Amino acid sequence: MNITLIGHVCVDKNLIRGVTETFYGGGVIHGAVTSKRLGAEVTVLTKCAEEDREHFTSFRDAEVDVCFLPSRASTSIRNIYPSENPDDRQSTLISRADPFTFEDISKIEADTVHLNSLWLGEFPLDLLPRLKRRAGLLAGDAQGFLRRPGDDGAMTNQDLPEKRDVLPLFDVFKVDTKEAHILTGMEDVREAARAVRELGPKTVILTHRGGVCVYDGREFHESPFTGFTIEGRTGRGDTCTAAFLVGMSRMSLREATVLAAEVTSQKMQYRGPYRG
Repeated sequence: MNITLIGHVCVDKNLIRGVTETFYGGGVIHGAVTSKRLGAEVTVLTKCAEEDREHFTSFRDAEVDVCFLPSRASTSIRNIYPSENPDDRQSTLISRADPFTFEDISKIEADTVHLNSLWLGEFPLDLLPRLKRRAGLLAGDAQGFLRRPGDDGAMTNQDLPEKRDVLPLFDVFKVDTKEAHILTGMEDVREAARAVRELGPKTVILTHRGGVCVYDGREFHESPFTGFTIEGRTGRGDTCTAAFLVGMSRMSLREATVLAAEVTSQKMQYRGPYRG
């Protein structure tokens, strides 16, 4: 299996229990490292300021092939965790890297392409049909379509008016409980997963505090997370999606769901990407 991940790397400023730590991460790091350590061939297409490239050492440590495209700035996000609930997070966009262009994606060809953007506008919606044609399977994460920075940088999740045009382009679409509720109004895990799928994607991955739920229109597949630390919360969904995508290329959806929950549970015990 070969997989290409597209999205900005991120200079994270995480405030946990009153202490701020700087972490050079982003969804594409968690997804790429997880995929690589599960045996996939991995390529990352990302953007950041040239002076920040050397700090994203997780790619090098996991021997991930990464293409850094030029950008005037890097995306940087402040994440505040006010409680021990890993789903309780307040995010503010400090700075943003340049959006992707058609030229950036013009040479992509992969079995699987995972669009792992961090905020709406990072990957323009009009590029999606072109990206779809370059992927055997196209996966996406809801945060790149619902997460909107305000004038003060505060990031809020808002519904996507174009969702009935956008979501049918995805073979696999990942949401968490808050994102699913915004898209569908549903709070029950299964009903929310079902409602998201009715918007168009072939398979839905829904992560929640207790685990992961996958729905393909025929069956629900569920597996629990076995534990977490708040420090390990960042990257939960990115790790889960990557593990599921690698798993579904080799095994049944039920087995891929179990693998995704197991790998994510391990990753949530520590800061940084999955260690294998």
